[in-house]
Amino acid sequence: MDDQTRNECASIRRLAAAGIAALALITFASGVDAGPKGKDRPFNGSCDTFITPLTAPGVFPAIIAVDTACNLTHLGSTTGSTDLELIIPSGPPVGTVLPISVSVPLIVYNAADGDQLFSTFAGTGAIDFATGVATFDGTETFLGGTGRFLNASGQTHTVGAGSLFTNRGAFTTSGNISY
Repeated sequence: MDDQTRNECASIRRLAAAGIAALALITFASGVDAGPKGKDRPFNGSCDTFITPLTAPGVFPAIIAVDTACNLTHLGSTTGSTDLELIIPSGPPVGTVLPISVSVPLIVYNAADGDQLFSTFAGTGAIDFATGVATFDGTETFLGGTGRFLNASGQTHTVGAGSLFTNRGAFTTSGNISY
């Protein structure tokens, strides 16, 4: 083999090695932030809630819909909504306070870039009929979404309260998300 042929073969090997390295780097970088086994990240934030009762006051199970205005990590300034939140008494009243369980089959958060994050919520709480304040505490579980949240998973601890008189409230959330 002459020197020119050896140099051409060495150049081809270097070019192939550089191409493989670049492909590996691209594959590694895109896999870090996405997919069903994505990167675990802390998730927290707060939301203001706007409540729409869908059943008459005092009727149980109570059904409400909720719209949110939030500031959440990985989503930024975010809107959200539920079409159905089920509130069921979980025991007899103690004075003016009724213990409840709260179940939300689907929460949709809309990020500014159009990506959506889906979750559910299950928890407990209480309604104090004397003050008109309903409190809740439970677990939100991420179920995927669209865009970067397609295969999102994880859980947060969510705590909040709302007013039966004003139909407004707020909650905070803290936990982890993987996407």
